[in-house]
Amino acid sequence: MKFLRIICKGTFNSFRQPDFHTYHKTLSLPPKTTVGGMIGSALGVSPREINENWLVNGRFMLGIVGFNNGQANDLWQIRKYESKQIKAFQTGKDCAPYKTAVIVRELLYQSHFTLYLSFVNESDYELLENAFENPKWALSLGREDELVKIISLQKIDIQPVIEELSYKNTVLPFDITTISYRPDLNALSSCNILKSAPKVVSIPTSFTIENDSEIRSGNDYHRFTYVYTLPILVNAEGYFDEEYNHAFQIF
Repeated sequence: MKFLRIICKGTFNSFRQPDFHTYHKTLSLPPKTTVGGMIGSALGVSPREINENWLVNGRFMLGIVGFNNGQANDLWQIRKYESKQIKAFQTGKDCAPYKTAVIVRELLYQSHFTLYLSFVNESDYELLENAFENPKWALSLGREDELVKIISLQKIDIQPVIEELSYKNTVLPFDITTISYRPDLNALSSCNILKSAPKVVSIPTSFTIENDSEIRSGNDYHRFTYVYTLPILVNAEGYFDEEYNHAFQIF
């Protein structure tokens, strides 16, 4: 199978887990919608166009492997506008139409991402290769100022295999608790199992965008398994990149 393999690095990146509110917990790797946003930056098109022309119709498939060298917390002060508070301000009962609140956002430090992009249309390989070599806008993964630098961009062929593969620092497109798998016991001594065990997260794969607005809401939620530093062995169709010695699945 043909892939466009993109290796990139970022200093600070974050991928907010959708079910966290005042504490913005980050995923270890970007979801497909975030990678779609990166494609949009390379092409110079809007999030709406990426959603409608690339995400909703499954125009590309994604495999991803990556790691980071640490984590930090970013403290934010936000303003919350509520009708009660606005009314109090308008009647002179309060000095501001908003209340302040504090939220914490997790940030990943010195992340390394390997993206495997496969396209339905053969012409998209050349289109995206050219776009990433000469992006229209600055490339980011996460928020718009969480920039990434492309280290390597290459077309490769990897054939799928149906056998037991060891997965680590990657995302699997299913709920791991619904299938048979086993941890790599040889790696237990080198990691904290409580922090490194795989976690299942429900994530949207596209968005619903309101008319005449950029307000988005998650759509078409799927359950994904985030595999961390504890390798797990799964007997299912996957791909193995011999050059970098890691396995991944696509979604």
